[in-house]
Amino acid sequence: MSEMRWTAVVRPAERAVSGRVVVLPHSGSGPNALLPVLRRLPDTIEVVGVTLPGRERRFIESCAGLADDPGRVIDAVLDELGATTPRPTVLFGHSMGAVFAVALALEAPDLCQGLVLSAYSGDPAAAERAGEWTEAEMLDVVRRGDGTPDDVLADPAVREHVLGLLRCDLTLEHRLAARNAGRRLPVAPTVLGGWDDLLVSPCELTQWASRAPAGTRERLFPGGHFYLLEEANLDAVAAEIAVAIGPLRKSAAGA
Repeated sequence: MSEMRWTAVVRPAERAVSGRVVVLPHSGSGPNALLPVLRRLPDTIEVVGVTLPGRERRFIESCAGLADDPGRVIDAVLDELGATTPRPTVLFGHSMGAVFAVALALEAPDLCQGLVLSAYSGDPAAAERAGEWTEAEMLDVVRRGDGTPDDVLADPAVREHVLGLLRCDLTLEHRLAARNAGRRLPVAPTVLGGWDDLLVSPCELTQWASRAPAGTRERLFPGGHFYLLEEANLDAVAAEIAVAIGPLRKSAAGA
């Protein structure tokens, strides 16, 4: 597996740091894809992105074998996060990133003061055998997610790269979900989703509460699987992420 770093600051704090958000993005993507909402976070919050091989700053690396040893991926990310300055930390995962965030929280509960899970079901049975999916089935997932324009996928080379990443990531997602199955979350999560998501229905999101301490917060927004990137939702989604950090949550409650 590559020696390149898994984590990097994607948006530094501009004033005295009050907390850290660790971002775990959706399958086939890197943390920069979520910058529209991350830029709306308070400027006292440092944002750290987790980047898997084959995308963004790790574009030249192959994702082959990524899902062979999920434990090694988790350990690599936790080793890097553990070497950073201790700060109140929220793990924020969207879609596949949510199951990744849960895996990190389960392995290192002291690292996780808050957990924000977006557009992912709490039901482990929802994980598919992505490694066995046909190209047509994966293209259907992309279509229902509505996150990749059709004209991008019309280019054969781009389509091959995107579907290759998707297959790697969905296989990793499946194996992480199996690893997480039956384990209770160390903190009550904030669970977010879109009313019109064709991949994860609103009723599926409620299942996280059965795996967590009391206090799970749920909120739905207008839009589909990528509701969080819609202009009308940016500020509200960023606010939900920000108040998941302990000190900020207390401040908000007392306001």
